[in-house]
Amino acid sequence: MMTQQPDRVRQYLRRRGCAPSVVKGGLEGLLTHYDSLVDAVSEGYDLTFDDYLNDMDLRDTLSGALEVAPVDDRKAAEKRIEQLDRKFRELTIECGPIWGEKVARENGHDPSTHWWYFRRPRQPAPDFEEELREAGLLV
Repeated sequence: MMTQQPDRVRQYLRRRGCAPSVVKGGLEGLLTHYDSLVDAVSEGYDLTFDDYLNDMDLRDTLSGALEVAPVDDRKAAEKRIEQLDRKFRELTIECGPIWGEKVARENGHDPSTHWWYFRRPRQPAPDFEEELREAGLLV
């Protein structure tokens, strides 16, 4: 169990423009959501492309929250994230930038540091697969 989140994690989430429920959940809430996301991908992600973009933004938010989290919380979270990231990478394959080349350039998304913006599920549900095709992310 994580210790109570310090103000700096919640302040980061507020500055980032996160919903009040995300701010309230803090680092633990972000981890729980990421865990659910990885489960959804393993079951054949069947939400929309917009949902997937939001989920990858959540992974990016989680990365930023780790940077401001207290050391003990960060260490505990990093162990969980490492396991979830490993599973997520196994369930996904590399692709072009999911937000598109222009957004990737404007936001400095790099495949090595922001790798989650350059992956898509291996086994998407049929409707999601069609959206990926329309976005040019299926080869």
